[in-house]
Amino acid sequence: MLTNMQHGGVILRGLRHQRRLTLEQLSGPQLSIRRLILIEDGVDATPGELRELAVKLQCPPLVLRHGLAADRGAEIKQELAGADEALAQGMSAKARAQYAALVTDPELGSRPDLWRQAELGLALAAEADGDLPDAIERLTHLLNVLAPLAEQLPPMAYEDPEETEQRIAIALALCRCLREVGDLTASVRIGDLTFSRELPGGWTDRGIELGATLLAAYIERGEQTTCRALAAQLLEAAEQLGTPRALRAACWNGATVAAMDGDAQRAAELGDRALAAHAQLTDPRSTGRLRARLAENLLTYCPAEHDRARRMLLEAEGELAGSAASAIDLAYCQLSLARADLLAGDATAAASQAGELATRHPAALNLVADAHLLVADALRALKRTHAAAEVRAGAGEQLEQMNAPGRASKAFAESAAELEQLGDLEGSTRAYQRALSVGDLAGY
Repeated sequence: MLTNMQHGGVILRGLRHQRRLTLEQLSGPQLSIRRLILIEDGVDATPGELRELAVKLQCPPLVLRHGLAADRGAEIKQELAGADEALAQGMSAKARAQYAALVTDPELGSRPDLWRQAELGLALAAEADGDLPDAIERLTHLLNVLAPLAEQLPPMAYEDPEETEQRIAIALALCRCLREVGDLTASVRIGDLTFSRELPGGWTDRGIELGATLLAAYIERGEQTTCRALAAQLLEAAEQLGTPRALRAACWNGATVAAMDGDAQRAAELGDRALAAHAQLTDPRSTGRLRARLAENLLTYCPAEHDRARRMLLEAEGELAGSAASAIDLAYCQLSLARADLLAGDATAAASQAGELATRHPAALNLVADAHLLVADALRALKRTHAAAEVRAGAGEQLEQMNAPGRASKAFAESAAELEQLGDLEGSTRAYQRALSVGDLAGY
């Protein structure tokens, strides 16, 4: 019989989660769902039930009784530390292989804490490799294990600070990955849901970083009123906390919102504050990402500064390439360099680079949409206006599917203007109607 009933229930639940089995899938003629729930809650299991569970879970009965041996647990911790170090050094492929070897260990689930650490590491390594669908699947499963997304749960922030931080870290990564594949609705939903569950106890560094990630999704949706309100809320909270991590996150995205509003001075001030806060941290990946974002703001809102932006981007590219940055982070930096090429007058190079990036990262729909819009701008500069209008309308359709109505409406309107310039009044009218339709649907 199980010597520790609660421990035995934790073991069974952990092994089931590792194998992605529902209670229904694990149940059988001799094991009802109700009986499994009781066992997972700590009720004693019979020897026959243990044998049946061992067969279904494909693990030794002793693992169900006692979990991992102490020496094996120590080995796994050491292996996890090695994988974490590889990921931190930017060796995502190596880290991914190490994490994958761990999560396929049939006994790992008997230590749910170690399994969650390995699964999260594997998801982050997959994201760094650009394999966003795999990262999303793993992060969604982890979040459902810790806090089922379909259930109406009360605020959880007061239960266990360490678990709260872990849930926020998972939700933050999931929110970010969903934004990158273009599912802005899901990205916002995860961010908002996690806020309501995890932050009633007050702001933390991780909570403000989650807020900044959510703000980035709202920026992509073009919801400027919401962006202004959230950016102000995050900045106020970060100033109250006064920590470098909180100030970096709040000022970083706040600078983008200020730039969107045309307030160049405010954007520069917040950018400088973000860099100053970041100087107190050791994080090469975020250094490159932050520098690239500030350079992108220059290109978008102060295009005459393209030479300065290019220098910033080249520095950021080196920082990203030598860090744990994801392939998507690096691709965004390279896309901004293509934008700098266009502003410097080399439209052919810009179109080529943007098109190549879109082809290289087909799962990152947000990146692909940005790349196609840049291709359209380059084609227009090359006097290939009809091709530019077609590419831009295609990007508009993609943005509409991503539930980014503000950006979609703008793309259709610009396509309409290009068609009107060519004398294609019928095509221009259709594109303008599409722009209005998308805008009306969004309440614009």
